[in-house]
Formats: sequence, structure tokens, C-alpha cells
Amino acid sequence: MAGQLGLNTIPSARMDESGTVRIGIGTVDPYIHGFIGFQIAEPLYVSLRQTSESSDLLGDPDRLYPGVDFKLRLAEEGRYWPEISVGVQSAVGHKRMGGEYLVASKRYNNFDFTGGIGWGRFGSAGHFKNPLSYLHNHFDGRRDNDGESPIEPNDWFTGDDIGLFAGIEYFTPLDGLSVKADWGADRHEAERAAFDFGNTAPWSIAMNYAPQNWVDFSIGMQGTEKVMARMSFQNDIENWPRRGYKKSQATPLKPDRTDIVNALDIERNARNEDLYLLNAVYEDTNTHANIRLDENKPTALQIGRAARHMANDSPKNTESLSIGLSHRGLRGPSVTLIRRDLETALLNTQGSPQEIWRNASIDNQSDHDVISSYTDKKWNLRLILDNDVSLSEEDTGVIYRTAILADEVRDVHTNFLGGHLTAGAQVRFNIRDNLHRIRDFRPRSTLPVRSDVNLFTDETFSLDRSYMSWFKTIDTDIHTSLSFGLLEEMYAGFGGEILYRPFGKTYGFGAEAWQAFKRDPTQKFNLGLNGDRILSGHLNAFYEVPNATLTVHAQIGRYLAEDIGATIALEKRFNNGSKIKGFVTTTDKADFDVFGSQTHLYSGLNFSVPIGNVKYLGKGSEIRLNATPLGRDSGQKIDKPVSLYDVTEPLSYRGITQHWTEILN
Repeated sequence: MAGQLGLNTIPSARMDESGTVRIGIGTVDPYIHGFIGFQIAEPLYVSLRQTSESSDLLGDPDRLYPGVDFKLRLAEEGRYWPEISVGVQSAVGHKRMGGEYLVASKRYNNFDFTGGIGWGRFGSAGHFKNPLSYLHNHFDGRRDNDGESPIEPNDWFTGDDIGLFAGIEYFTPLDGLSVKADWGADRHEAERAAFDFGNTAPWSIAMNYAPQNWVDFSIGMQGTEKVMARMSFQNDIENWPRRGYKKSQATPLKPDRTDIVNALDIERNARNEDLYLLNAVYEDTNTHANIRLDENKPTALQIGRAARHMANDSPKNTESLSIGLSHRGLRGPSVTLIRRDLETALLNTQGSPQEIWRNASIDNQSDHDVISSYTDKKWNLRLILDNDVSLSEEDTGVIYRTAILADEVRDVHTNFLGGHLTAGAQVRFNIRDNLHRIRDFRPRSTLPVRSDVNLFTDETFSLDRSYMSWFKTIDTDIHTSLSFGLLEEMYAGFGGEILYRPFGKTYGFGAEAWQAFKRDPTQKFNLGLNGDRILSGHLNAFYEVPNATLTVHAQIGRYLAEDIGATIALEKRFNNGSKIKGFVTTTDKADFDVFGSQTHLYSGLNFSVPIGNVKYLGKGSEIRLNATPLGRDSGQKIDKPVSLYDVTEPLSYRGITQHWTEILN
């Protein structure tokens, strides 16, 4: 009922397909659960949940119990063993809903069996002593399953006793219809202590119907007295039909080679296809050119189309085509394709991207020149529908804001102090929000970091960003950037990054520092400064999970409230350009709410899908959903206008190979 895949009142070990987004609502007395969950990777599900204490779907809740839940698969189901997962409900959030579990599920014909052990809410029946207490006395002792302080990681898997739960799902011959029955170990101790809540039967039975893959409904009974119901909508992000760019017809490869060629024709003809090739030269049996990549298009697609132009205007004896990659003035590797492989695939339809890859070579030590004498004069105003929503609020309920952002980045000087200079600007049109609840419910901060977010929405129009950035590759695999100006909605300032990202490796390291000046929301377009300043900085580490397009990002350093802490984030990239990112930050500074509780944790989910191929919208246009607590001061960082890791992604081994099948498109 609370969001994770399972039976009626207990979770199962099952997972959605990687990339699935699930939104829904479930109810069983005395709670209503609203949730949005993301299958970030095949073994990891993360959900933001808001639980309200209410028996009336349309009535105002008596209390709110938000939380961040996750489930991690430990073992996939095999022929002789079950699927095994471990999960935490309210990993971050209110103690009332806190609970942990270890669960196994096994399918046999039309039956799916589930059984597990639970701690906290999932184990309050207390069937036997907590086995972890034999490992360390930290896990022993009484556990407080309620109270105004939020749950912390040191509460996980603790308590005197644990409970057993089990259930079964039967898939009927009617497509999409199943029957679920379970026996839980939740005895509602917190509810019985807090108000007049009677004993609840531990068993439940329900029918679940999924007429389509994207929707399912469930209705049933807990015991003979309480009705339960659930509805969810879900879809795989890979099915999203939009892309970050508009598709165009590729230039055909000429069927016959000729010696009547001109290297300048390579650049001129490529320009007509919005490909920025330069410095084309013939060298014995090789033709070389440099390309400035478009971050909104797959790198392999641009390599393939550049190779067509180079082959069409190269001499007969040219057998290889070398393309030096660059992006925002940063130098990447040089990719060499065999001309005959391209002709075999495009003219004789006998080749494949895999065969082209087998004979291709990549030289990361290439010292090719970065394109520095061509400036794109075309405008590309991208639009972003930006949605911020916070389910994790105890004091104000669900709060949100919606805005439209118009963003433009332009080249200013392509050889400034040996680097590449760009300028960017972003205008915000605030559409709707209920951020007045922050002002009404929370105490005022004398030095607000982001707790004055409601003041920044008082202006219908504001200038979020107006900045300049300088980029330079100082050595192979080492890149730098500097930025200054209006960096984001709430801060101006200056700062920069350095990144070591070795080509072909799955790791990277970097550092960043920012001198930030707080902007004044009482001035027109938020252009003024209020005098507050702070120096923040972080050390960064990145790891790319092989074959998963999943990046682990760890940070440690100083945040905007002068707090010291660390952030761990997981980001999943999909082939259509969609992205999901989940993160948790912990620092030495706590945020408070009106209940007097405090937390050192700040967590959330960021989700974006591209709409750049919609008519009249610029390349890179997208829809964003940021599900994070709003108006918090601790654990906050500069929303930097450029990220070196993102800028170098098109130049990376992963950026080249992820879409290699596009080489012939």
C-alpha cells in the first residue's frame, strides 16, 4: 500500500523493470499513502512517500508522516533459489512509518510465494529475538517506533524482537487479474498508544487487476472490518517517445570515389547539416577533421554523419577517416573509421555498427586542435518545464512550485586565453506555487540559505542566470572550467572546477570551489545582493557502473550554510536522453520544523525527460521533476551553471559507445 512492489500489507522481493516510474495512492485505515517511485537500476528502487493520518480520502489529514523508502535486490531468482531483497521504509523520514525487512519471493507456475522477517513496523509482532543482537549490542534494546524526532540510519534493524510475515499471489487465467493474500507482523503499536485504535487482524486478502502494463488497481479487506485499496500508474522511461533533438535526413554516401575533391567542401557541406567540422586535411591515405559536438545528439550519430561528408569529399586512395572530438572547447579523443566498412554498410547494406566498431580505433593521446575559429550564429532557446515538489514535509504537507525556464548558451570567444569562452542566460516565469506555507508554518532564519525560497517566487519574472564560463583541457584527461556572474536563482558569484576523467576508465576525480553572494529577492528580477557571502567547495569522486549507464557520485566538503558533510548520489541515463538521480546528503548542521524535531539528512530525487524534438522547441528542451524538500538550509550546494562531468560526457568512452548503433543513422 505504501508504494513498493508487494502483496497487500507486506513487501515482496520483486522489482520493476529498470527505468520504471511508479506513481500511486493506497489506503488502509488509518492511513493514506501517496508515493512516487523510481527503479533507478535493476536492483535498486527508491520512493518518496507522504503518509497522512486520515480515514477520509477527501478530508484534511490529522498528521503527516513523510519518508524516503528504498529496496535493494541481493539475489535474482534462479531455478532452485528465490529472489532476495532487503528494504527500508522511512530510511529518511518519520519514525511512525519506519521499518526494515529481508524478504524472499519464489514463483511456481501461477503462484508467487513470499516470506520474510521484519524490524520496526514490519516486526512489531515480536515473534522472536532480533538475530542481529548476537552480532553487536547496537542492534539490541528497545526501539522507539514513534515520536517527533526523525528516523536515523542508526535506528535501522534495531529492536528487541522481530516478526515473521508471509503471503501468496495467484495469477488467474484472466489476463491481468491476480489474488493476493498475506499475513503481516505489524501490530500497530504506535497507533494504539497514540489514539483509540483497535486491534487489527494480521491477515488480508485482495484482488489486483492490471488491464494494461501502465496501470493497476487493487481492492480487498484487512481482516473482516477494514477495506483497503490501491491504484498506481507506471511506465518505462525508455518508452518515452521524445528526444533532445529533431531527427534529420542524413547525407547519402556517394557510390563512387573520385579524385576531384576539395577539403573545404567537407566543412561547407557538413555545415548544411548542422555539423561543425573544421581543419579537414588529407594525409596520405587518411582524411582528418575536427568536430565540435552537439551535446543534445548522440556522439556516435555525429561521428557517423561526419564520416559520410569526409568520405564523399576525400580522394580515391583515402582508406581511413579520423575525427577529432571536442565539446565546449574541451579536447576529447580522435576516432578513426575504415572507409571501406562505411561503404559496405551504407552502399551494400552488408555491414553493421558492430563490424565498424571492430575495425575502429580511438586515440586519446591525439593532440588535435580544438575547433576554435567557428562560432555558431544560430539561436537555440531551449524551454524547461520545471516542477519542484516536496512530499517530505511534516509541518506543511505537500508543497510545490512550477515554472517555465528559457535558457540560452552562446559562444563568445573560441580562443580566449587558450580556452573556450561561453555566455549563458536563463529567465524564469513562475506559474504557480504554494510556498506561502513555508512562511506560515516555519520559523524565520536569520541567515537563510534556501528557506526564503517563497520570496523568490513573488516575482512573476526573474533572471535566474547570467554568466560566463571558460573551458580548457590542460592535459590529456584533465579538464578545467571557470564561471562567474549570476550562477543560479538565489546566488551570484564565481568559482570553478577541475576534473581528472581518464578515457576508457570507469572512475574520475575532481574538485570545485565557489565564492557565493546571496541575491536579494526584494529587488526587481532578484538582481540585487543582500550582503551575505559564503565560500563553499567539494572534492568529487565518480564511478561508472559497467554496462548500466549508472554513475555513482560522492562528494565531501563545505555547504552553503557553512556546514560540513558529504553527499552520495546515483544517476541513471537512458538512451532517449531521460535521467533519474537520487541523492542523500548528511552534514553537521540540522534543520528544524515546528514540531521541534531535527534532521541532519537532506535527500531527494531528480527526474528529467527530453522534449527537444517537439516542433518549435529548441534542442535540449525538457520536463523536470525535482522531488526534494523545499526551503531547507542545511546540505545545500550551488546549482552550478555548468558541470564538467556533464560537459565531458560526450567525449567519454561511455558517451561514444552507449549509442554506437546510431553510427549508421
